[in-house]
Formats: sequence, C-alpha cells, structure tokens
Amino acid sequence: MHFCLGASAMVLASTLAPKQAHAQAVTNEPGETSVPAETPAAGVTEIVVTAQKESQNLQDVPISVTAVTGEMIEDAQINNIADLSNSIPNVQINTFSNSPDSAVFTIRGVGVNDADPYVGTTVSVVVDGVVVGVNTAALLSLFDIERVEVLRGPQGTLFGANTTGGVINVITKQPTGEFGGDVQFVYGNYGQLEVNASLNFPIAEQLAGKISVLHNEMDGYFRNYLDGERIGERNITTFRGYLQYDGADYDATLIGEYVRSRNGSQTGVLIAGPGELFYTPGETEDPFDFRRGLSDDQPDLNDRDTYSLTLTQNLDTSLGTLTSITNYREYDNLLFSDDDATTRVLLQTRRDTNHHQFSQELRNLVDITDSTRLIAGVFYFEQEYTLDQDGKLDGFLPGLGQPQTQEQENRSYSAFAQLYQDLTPELTLQAGIRYSHERTSATSTTANSISPDGGPAAFDDPVIPGSLITATGKESWDNVGYKVGLDYAPSTDLLLYGYYARGFKSGGFTGRIAIAQDIGPFDPETLDTFEIGVKADLLDRRLRLNLATFLNKYDDMQVVQNITYPSGANSASIANAGKAETKGFELEATAVPVDGLTLSGSLAYLDAKYEEYDTLVLDAATGGLVPVSYAGNRLMNSPEWNVALGFNWEGRVGPGELNANAQYTYTSDKFTSYTNLPVEQVDAIELVNASLRWSPDNSGLEFGVWVRNLFDEEYFNQKLNLAGIGTLASIGAPRTYGIDARFSF
Repeated sequence: MHFCLGASAMVLASTLAPKQAHAQAVTNEPGETSVPAETPAAGVTEIVVTAQKESQNLQDVPISVTAVTGEMIEDAQINNIADLSNSIPNVQINTFSNSPDSAVFTIRGVGVNDADPYVGTTVSVVVDGVVVGVNTAALLSLFDIERVEVLRGPQGTLFGANTTGGVINVITKQPTGEFGGDVQFVYGNYGQLEVNASLNFPIAEQLAGKISVLHNEMDGYFRNYLDGERIGERNITTFRGYLQYDGADYDATLIGEYVRSRNGSQTGVLIAGPGELFYTPGETEDPFDFRRGLSDDQPDLNDRDTYSLTLTQNLDTSLGTLTSITNYREYDNLLFSDDDATTRVLLQTRRDTNHHQFSQELRNLVDITDSTRLIAGVFYFEQEYTLDQDGKLDGFLPGLGQPQTQEQENRSYSAFAQLYQDLTPELTLQAGIRYSHERTSATSTTANSISPDGGPAAFDDPVIPGSLITATGKESWDNVGYKVGLDYAPSTDLLLYGYYARGFKSGGFTGRIAIAQDIGPFDPETLDTFEIGVKADLLDRRLRLNLATFLNKYDDMQVVQNITYPSGANSASIANAGKAETKGFELEATAVPVDGLTLSGSLAYLDAKYEEYDTLVLDAATGGLVPVSYAGNRLMNSPEWNVALGFNWEGRVGPGELNANAQYTYTSDKFTSYTNLPVEQVDAIELVNASLRWSPDNSGLEFGVWVRNLFDEEYFNQKLNLAGIGTLASIGAPRTYGIDARFSF
C-alpha cells in the first residue's frame, strides 16, 4: 500500500519579516540585470518580487504575497521549504512521510493529500520560472536562494492550471559575473551535517558562470524496535551549474541541476489498540517514544535521482521584452516502505517511479502607452510517468500480495494575457484571461499475488489467475480562468486593492485502483476567489501593515479517498466532492522601532468547510461501502487560527556584528482527513525557535548556533485512520540544535 502522510516540518528559527532597510541587490528572473533596491535610510526593507512575472516592489503588488529573502533565510537557519511551515499566515507545508524530499502544500484550505503524480497540485512550486509538475519533486534546499515568494489565492492567469491554492515562487541566486563564493558548514544533533558551497566566476566580458554544491545528511529521529538502530536517514546531494550571457539587448541563462537522494524508508507510526487488526502490544500504543518497527525482510531504502535543464532567454525589442523559458525535468525513484510500522510483516510496499516533464513558455511584456501595460504569452506543458507498486498484505491473509501499475500521459496548451490600465494616476484596472486545452490518457492495473510456498509474501510472487484488472481512459478538457480587479494607490506608501479571480485544477484519471470503475475520469475543479486588501508603510516606514481578506467558493472540488478494504486491496480514487467554501484573513505586521531591532507578527483566520459532499465510505463492521454526507465538515489541513511573533536584532558585540532571532508560532487544531474523525484530529501546535550569529569585522566569516522546537513539543503533523486496522500518523520533529559556520569571499 502507499499511504501519504505529512512528516515533520520544522519551523524556522527567525522572524520572517523584512528587516531594517539598507541598500541591497535584487535578482529577478534568470538573466535579468541585478539592480539596487531603493530604500530609505532607516525603516522596513523594500523587497523586489516577480510575483506577477515582472519586477515590482512587494508593497505595489495587488495580491496577498509573503516574501522571504535570502538574508532572512540565512538569519533563520532555514534548510528547505518545509522549514517555513506554520510561519506564513494560512500556509501549511508538510512532507510525505514515506518520501522526506517531497512536499505537500495547503494554502487557505486548498491542497492535496497524496503524493502520486495523478493527484496533481493545487499549489504549484515554480523554480526560476519553471513549474515543478509533481509534489514529489518540490521540496527544495534553500541554500544559495535569492528569495521565496508565497502567493496566496488562484494564480491561473499568469501561472496556469493547478494553482487554485497559490504558488511557491523560488528564485535562486544568479551568477554575479565576479569571482567569489560562499561555503557553509552545519552540524547538529541526530547526526545532522550540511556542507554547502557556491562559486561565481567570470568567463569573458559578457559571459559568467556559477557552480553550487549542496549536501544534507541526518541519521533520523527514530529507532527500530527490532535492533535499536536509527531509521529515517536523510542523505541528499545537489549539484547546480549556471552559464549566463548578458548582452546589450539579449541575455540568456542556462541552469543544469542534479539531485541525488539516498534516504531511509518512511518513519510514520501506527496507533492501534486491542480489537484493531494491526494492534501489536508494545509497538502501537506510544507514538511519541520515537520508536517504530522496520522489518528485516526488505531494505531501508528510498533512492531518488532528479535531473533538470532550464534555458531562460530575454530579448528587448521595439515591441517589448520577449521572454522564453524552456525546461526538461525528470526523476527516478525507488522506495521500500514498511507501512504497518511494526516489526511484524503486515503491510509493506515497493514503489518504482519514473516521471519526466517538458515545458515551454513564451511571453511578451510591453508598455503599449504610458498608462497601458500588457503581459501576453503561450505555454506548453507535457508530462509522463510510470509507477510500478507491489504490496505485501500478510496482515490480511498470509502470503497475499497486490501488484499495481500506473501509466499516464498529459499534454497542456494554453494562451494567456493580463492587462494593466491606469484609469487615473492613482487607480489601475487589471484584467487577465487564460485558455487551456488538456489531454490525458491513462492505464491502471491491479491484481493479487500469492506466495507459491505458503510462506510470507514477496514482491515478485506470481499473480493469481483471473485476478488482474486493467482500466484505461482518455479524455480532454477545455478550461478558462480569468481575473479582474482594481488597485488604488493614493500615495507611495499606501495601496488598496480588490479582485475577483477564477482558477481551476485539471481533470484526470485515478492511478491507484481497486476496481476498474475507480479510474474515473474525475472532472476539473474550479475556485472563485474574492479578495480585498491593503498594504501600508507608516511612520516614515518604521511600520508595515499588510491585510488581506478573502472568500473562496469551490465547485466540483477534488478529494482523494484512500480506502483499504478488509481484503487488503487499496485504492486512492479521486471524487468531485461537490461544493466547499473557505473565508478568512491574513494580517502581517513589521516594525522597526529603533535601528537594529525588527519586530514582526502575523495573525491568520480560516473558516473552511464542505457545503456539499456526498460519497461512499468503508463500513468497518461489514467491510462494504455505505453512503455518507460530509457537508459541514472542515477541509483537510485547515487550522482556524495561525499566529507568529518574532524579533530580529542586529548590533555591535566586540569586534563584530551579532544577529539574534527568535520566533513563537501557534497553529490551532486541524483535521487531516475529510472524514473529521476524532482520531484524525491534530491538536494545536506551539513552537519556539531561536538562533544567534556573529560575524567578525572584515573577515567574511560568520558563526552561529540555532535551536528548533526549543521546548521539545510533542505533536502530530497528520493522521489517517484505516477502519478496523489502526491509525497511521506522522510525528513532528523533536528539539533539534546545532552550530553553523559560513565563509564568504
């Protein structure tokens, strides 16, 4: 079986807020020239973002955006995107428990709950202008990152389908054209070791290069009941190379990347008591002892190789700036998963996945008149994947197995345009539209196997004659997304905005089936959003207040229904749940009361519920499917309240500069399944993180210490109940701490 639960997502150790203003370079899309941001002598820092595919001051962007700069990332000792979890208003970021280098994002209650590629995304990760097509390739190391932009709400007009929740827009540091580099060493408990380095070098007058190498390893938080050894190992190495040409009217950047992951198997736990099928005395009763079973009949292995090649070109013409972004990306993944989390052989999985994607975007940014600006373009995207999964079901019937396969191919063609029209010097109309045509074909199989010698199941046992089920499907869809809004800027320090937008998530076919009818197809889902906001820099830019309120109306919402039958057969079919509504607000505040001290805070509220959801679920007593309505239930991963408070202080200490950070975050309780069963409720989480960094004058050196989850809070990230069997759960990270050293030259 393959059960996807969020594993621990450590929270950053710093305030995620702009600090005191100072001149800084900003990097836009690859190949664009870096320019200094204009900032006042003191106050909150100006941040330049590309959330609307052009360089803009964050405070001038009429959507809800949180930007985390590279400097904030360094101050907070943030290792990867998952470390941002709980710190950004109305944003939940977790990892799938059986794949520590994967990610699942939920923004304003909009997200997915399964890692298989057919599930798609509702929050897209975009790296240097390229959409990462699947969640299982979206968890990125944040060393050598210029900034991360979190865009809330549908972004379909500019970023395409599957962005109904929002976009995580990541921009890496581009070549500088000058010789120099950075080296970082991190060591922490649980055997954490990071060694990262980047080197910039000139090649010719208009040609520059850069190489980055990132390595991250850890022994794991858990020990095996079987032998007491550490499990949950992480070992990830990334190689990234850049080649950049910068001419007068034309520039181009070529980026190649290889990521090698050699991780251990999953570390989810099983909670089961007497009367539940997988109850194992001494192993399924205390989820917070950081021990779980890992049977010795299969490898502790989760290997992934990811390759990516991106070419970005910009050409200045009399008709505007023409941009082309071409990308090819693929990954291969082999993982073994002991899903029952006990030392017994009850439920185990082997998955072999190959995925590749190709995308081409061509767009033009043109100033038609002094008061009219237009972005227009076309986009092509294709992806294909195969997934071979074998399951051992000895916990249901000794020697029983379930081999399953998935094969899908998707093609998408779209054209888009977004217009900005100044109605007056203070009032601007924005209107956008995107048309998409998609085609998907799919083949899924499921069967049962049996051990030929009467012993425990093996992954390559022969298939039982007559048990093979094959389902195929082919379908196309046409979708239109659009946006219209007004933004009013009575002064340079105040922006009021409002908009209506329609986003959509593509239709498709279920990959993991138990019966032929599971394959579908399922229909596209649509999301209508109404947002009103204000962005203000006050008190000579000593205080920044950003407020956004929103209402989302979901139609034909897609929900993954993960069902395990008494026979052990498992499917994760997607149903269109009907209707749902989410509403709430995000308030972010940053203050610089005195030079060197930055205070920050955020408050988010979310009311996310199903309005209509009629479906079938498994009856634990009979083993059959029964009708049920979940209208009124809360959406998955949608805590009602989220609070963050933090500070950052910089000042002279001895012959150098000291930087001190601390942050407190609170996330209220949430449900991690649409069923809203009490056993699947995750209680409120309170975390405190802190860090110190000291840099000797004129040395290029920095030394730091950090701690996450300072008070060693015990908490769940996600839970999934299997009726009559037990509850699978993932545990939040315990207290972690360490040292950090960096040298820049």
